[in-house]
Amino acid sequence: MPQNHLAPTGLESVAMTALASYDLPEPLHVTPIGVLNNSVHEVTAGEGSRYALRLHRPGARHSDHTLAELTFLADVHARLAAECITVPTPVPTADGRLLVSLTLPQKESGGASVEAHCDLLTWVDGKVHRPGGGLGAHGVYQLGRALAHLHRAAENYMPPAGFTLPTWDAAAMFTAEHSPYNSGPIGEFLSGEDLALFETVAEQTAAIFMELGNDSKSFGLIHNDFILGNCHTVRRRPHSWNVGILDFDDCGWGHYLYDLAPVMGNLSDYPHFEELRQAFLTGYRIVRSLPEELETHLPVLMAARHASQCLWAAGLARRPGTQELDTTDHITYRMTEVRRCLDLGR
Repeated sequence: MPQNHLAPTGLESVAMTALASYDLPEPLHVTPIGVLNNSVHEVTAGEGSRYALRLHRPGARHSDHTLAELTFLADVHARLAAECITVPTPVPTADGRLLVSLTLPQKESGGASVEAHCDLLTWVDGKVHRPGGGLGAHGVYQLGRALAHLHRAAENYMPPAGFTLPTWDAAAMFTAEHSPYNSGPIGEFLSGEDLALFETVAEQTAAIFMELGNDSKSFGLIHNDFILGNCHTVRRRPHSWNVGILDFDDCGWGHYLYDLAPVMGNLSDYPHFEELRQAFLTGYRIVRSLPEELETHLPVLMAARHASQCLWAAGLARRPGTQELDTTDHITYRMTEVRRCLDLGR
């Protein structure tokens, strides 16, 4: 698949071209938010209706996976809304499609072009809060509750025919040949003790996943990137919160327990981690069963999250034009976090 793509400076015009497929009121205003796995734009239409437009990078994600993500969100958003949980929902084009195919010009390749796809999502209100910045134990409790409700919705979900998502097993997380990230060999960025530790975490993760099994209580559709940065919280009343869950780009089939690891890694950055950890797990358990003995796996799975992001970064490095990530620095940071998370289990 072609690795070149449109430079970020030209994305606004591509976004406006994509929006022509949607029946949105004028005037339309497009504001870039970020460029990484895809380019995301905030769209304001008419008297202030807001949307998020995603332009997916060629080679970064298969269109069938995006379509499955959008189908899932369309099917479960009402159930989650009843629990004060908001997820982005797809906005169909004027002729009912959830995806729009685009041909992107490629100045790097002398005027050749490459196929890409985009989608439009409803806007999720609120903002990211962190411990010490408006997110206390009660808010963390609400995040645990929200993730458990998402898992309950996934447990009861009946995928339609043709529904295709990646499976996040240890092979997909740690090996280039099975990675949905279209990654290159991790040995290009890791060597010596770091590479040995990466391989050890991969082996430990595979053993945990085998122990957990693939029954419907343990394995199903997971978010796979449930971090503080992908959660918007809005306090409605002193003890009532709305939680918005964003960025389902990496959703797929995996172990529900692993879905707790990314946000646990975030929370472990704070001195009162044990209080936050208990708040999150209590919120989760108010909705969905989580046997206490499974908690012993969390430090390894938190380390696995960081290690697997090394492979993600290696894949991103293969797609020229990404300007928001220093691959070497990012992988160095991730391996430091691997060690720190493993220490939590000792």
